[in-house]
Amino acid sequence: MSEIKADLRPAWRNYWFGFLVAGVLLALSAAVVVRSEAGSGGLVAAVCFFSAILVIGFVAFKRFSWKFSIDESRISRSYGIISRNQQSVRIKDLRSIALDQSIFQRIFGVGDLAFYSAGSDDAEVRFVGINRPAEWRDRIDDVVDRIKSPDG
Repeated sequence: MSEIKADLRPAWRNYWFGFLVAGVLLALSAAVVVRSEAGSGGLVAAVCFFSAILVIGFVAFKRFSWKFSIDESRISRSYGIISRNQQSVRIKDLRSIALDQSIFQRIFGVGDLAFYSAGSDDAEVRFVGINRPAEWRDRIDDVVDRIKSPDG
């Protein structure tokens, strides 16, 4: 039986909007410095520059707060760096896997997976913004099929 084991995080591409905002702020900062006379635009440029740094820091914090794990018996997601919130579902209890992608997620090749168990109407575990979500859904489906088959 083929085993599956992975630790995933949201893709950097999933945070494209944050990087766009940071890029605009950096460009604005540079434009103010270039167009201003000596010292007159320094405060505006500094505020724009440090705002861009804060946005990038927030994006990195958000990304590293999420961790998704798959092994031969369980699918888990945990959120948090200081405090921790964790949810998991056993692979043998999976009923279905849903793939959701917004238009921008499709453009960037990322998406969300929702895992449903037999005991719940709502998703037990969600993987948000992962690379190649269809590939991961298919790999997990194959493992579930092998586990649930009479000869598996």
